[in-house]
Amino acid sequence: MRIVADSLRDTAELSARRAALYVQDAISIPHPSRDGFIVTAGLRADYFDFNEEWTVSPRVTARYRLDSNTQLLASWGIYYQSPSYRELRGKPEVGETILGALNRDLKSQRSHQLVAGFEYFFPSIRFVLRAEAYHKRIANLISYDIENVRVRYSGDNDAKARMSGLDLQLRGEFVPGLESWVNYSFLHAREEFLPEFQTEGNRGSVPRPTDQRHTVSIYLQDYIPDDPSWRLHLRTLFGSGLPYTPPIPGPSVGNLQVQAPGDRFSARYPRYFRFDMGATKELTVAERGGKSPLRLDVTFEILNVFNMTNTVSYTWIPDAAGIWARVPTRLTPRTVNVRARLEF
Repeated sequence: MRIVADSLRDTAELSARRAALYVQDAISIPHPSRDGFIVTAGLRADYFDFNEEWTVSPRVTARYRLDSNTQLLASWGIYYQSPSYRELRGKPEVGETILGALNRDLKSQRSHQLVAGFEYFFPSIRFVLRAEAYHKRIANLISYDIENVRVRYSGDNDAKARMSGLDLQLRGEFVPGLESWVNYSFLHAREEFLPEFQTEGNRGSVPRPTDQRHTVSIYLQDYIPDDPSWRLHLRTLFGSGLPYTPPIPGPSVGNLQVQAPGDRFSARYPRYFRFDMGATKELTVAERGGKSPLRLDVTFEILNVFNMTNTVSYTWIPDAAGIWARVPTRLTPRTVNVRARLEF
């Protein structure tokens, strides 16, 4: 017996046009002892003929140099994102073509956002610390689900969202000529469905698919002592688990019990962690007189050195007894990578 749960075969041709106008100006307010206060303001207007929508997006950025090592910055703006084809397309009804499922009343997603931060230069160690905090509110949100690694959009302006976060970066040169950095990010992203689109599984404030609370990346470079033609690098990536929607038992078809989506994004994948290391050898292939020499860089890397298991999705497969088993889809295990780059 073969059960077809979802099948669609169709061809379509779509033509759409966009027009945009953008103006921007910067105003500098000088200061007797510092670089001063710089304000940059802009206005963007867009037109999308598919849904006959005009959008106007104002934004402003301010930067102030507090002293020779410290800068303060802030920005505010309203941003629109016109729907792409995948967002315009809903699920066709039985017998309906793909073009018939396109939502011509779909509005652009609107993001109202505020950012504040600072930048500080440590002269003794020649490192720069950057910090930014942000808050965003999104209206006319087009929600989406993730099935394995496939993104499925709802095709409706069915939700609103809010996001807050913090980005920190320490960047500089442990050794002259080689840049290293440490990044940390915190993100809290929630969405709320409009009343007419609410179900038992998505009521109230639920996590967004991008609600990854903590991410850390570290990249370090150094030379081999007494031989600067050799460069070593270390890279670490860490991310806390992303949310997913766990299944619950659905209706039965014969002896098979079909799955149905449970509470929206109420479970999380395990954390992501990877550690890479590598070495690069710089070779001079040929001198070319007054021109730059012909150089060859050869890099040898071991990716995911500790062979960490990183899960990107789950697939539920029923056995002969009708019991669903969770099978993880995992990312690349330990891998050896070799690359060459020629400069001339």
